[in-house]
Amino acid sequence: MTLDPSQMSETAAANRPALPPILDGEIDQPTQNSSGRDKAEIYGSFMIDQSEFAIPVSAVKEVVNEPREISAVPLSPPYMLGLFNLRGMIIPIVDLRRLLEYPEMKNPQTRKVAIIEHGEHCIGLMFDKTGEVLNEHHAARVEFQPNNRGIKDIVIEGVLKFEDGERLVQTLDPYEILSLEKLPRARSSQQTNVTKAARGKRRNCISFQTGHTSCAIDLRYVKEVREMPQVDRTLFAHGDVLGTSNLRGVILPVIDFRGFMGDDAKLDLEKISPKDRRMLVIETSYGPIGLMVYSIDSILPYFEDEVLPFAKLALPRGDFVNGCLIDDDNKIVMMLDQNKLMNEPEFLATAKSCQEVYPAKTADKKDAKKVSGSARRTFIQFTFERKFALDTAHVSEVIDRPSELLEPPFSLDFVEGIINLRDELITLVNPRLLYGLSPATGEGQKVVIFRHEDQKFGILVDSVDEIIMTTENSVAELKGMDQRDTARNVAEDVIGCLRHNSTGGGISSVLILDVKALVNRCVKAAEHT
Repeated sequence: MTLDPSQMSETAAANRPALPPILDGEIDQPTQNSSGRDKAEIYGSFMIDQSEFAIPVSAVKEVVNEPREISAVPLSPPYMLGLFNLRGMIIPIVDLRRLLEYPEMKNPQTRKVAIIEHGEHCIGLMFDKTGEVLNEHHAARVEFQPNNRGIKDIVIEGVLKFEDGERLVQTLDPYEILSLEKLPRARSSQQTNVTKAARGKRRNCISFQTGHTSCAIDLRYVKEVREMPQVDRTLFAHGDVLGTSNLRGVILPVIDFRGFMGDDAKLDLEKISPKDRRMLVIETSYGPIGLMVYSIDSILPYFEDEVLPFAKLALPRGDFVNGCLIDDDNKIVMMLDQNKLMNEPEFLATAKSCQEVYPAKTADKKDAKKVSGSARRTFIQFTFERKFALDTAHVSEVIDRPSELLEPPFSLDFVEGIINLRDELITLVNPRLLYGLSPATGEGQKVVIFRHEDQKFGILVDSVDEIIMTTENSVAELKGMDQRDTARNVAEDVIGCLRHNSTGGGISSVLILDVKALVNRCVKAAEHT
């Protein structure tokens, strides 16, 4: 029998357009079959090529169209397509074509995904198209005994024979699919509902690329983020350890983080420019280590309950991943477990050996002790024309420049537009135009979102360069300057100067912008327009 789509309620049809009929609406399941034994199972059938398969309707939560955005999971099994975001829930997708060893589609078309829920776990099964709703009552059932010769022999549990054997429908065991090795399984929505009052304090994390994967780590556990320095490969270079680097007189080992996370791609350090990579410095109990990553993406605010958990990840180093965050582009970011990173035996052993060979000088230890007693401050360094910094106490987050901006109800040259960020409207200021500097060229611009009083603003910058962890005694106060030319207009909105040890070993000065002065300048410019 075929379920008439008209049986769907108007509300269900509106909320889930183009859903196949097998789950749109309530299905009355019979209590028993004709022989009077246990009740017959109801199945939803689907097609892969010309073969018909079926899954018990009781295991299927819903059926959705193939998602447009699927985030790949590196080093996962071939049948694991990746992860997608379904109304705030991370769902892994298994391609049944690949799992059941069917060839790739010659003419790709939009397919369907059945969301399977069992206990606290969910998974998506992708197939070609939907079929019918089948009642086991009308079929002869043949069950298979697993022979463990392959995955498909395990997940196919039997055959339903209809029309005296003229129609054969293979039945899948969805729970066997959920039990496949190295398969991530998302927590069900019932497990992710957390009382708002119990959310705790909002934190910030820094997201970065390790190759084809976006990862993040809580900013509290990052000692420093900087351009990749030169690496000395004469000692300690083995496995994922690239060598050592000199960080202001402290020698620390540098780890290829992509390799550490399980990617065996060949890395030719001789052909890599330091400016093409970034280094995250984290502190272990035996000293600092540097993690080489591809790029720094943004600073993301998050609550603990927004880290969507997994029971298991298809990653060789999956135990280092706490869960996932969803960024503003609806992309999935792997949230790393900072405690496990800081206590990883390989990191500890390398850091200890490095400190034994290159012990910190006594003077350096005294300076470090003096610094540790000072008030700690964190700045985000960015560039427009030259390098500037903002205290992260004022920074809400960092995002990519949106491709689409709302037109403001006014005409100001220095206002790029209005950002709609999670239903919050934020004015985007172009500081180059505000201060009369030359327009920026090139792509990859970032937006630093900062808060002034009760309002948020965005400042468009050429790039975000580093996260600088320092102390109060490294910040020098600057006196106000007059406004006789453009350069001094910029300087007037500077509240201080940060003396920072640059990647090359020298000391550079970074001007700290005063958010209050910046906003006041925008207001005055608007009043005189």
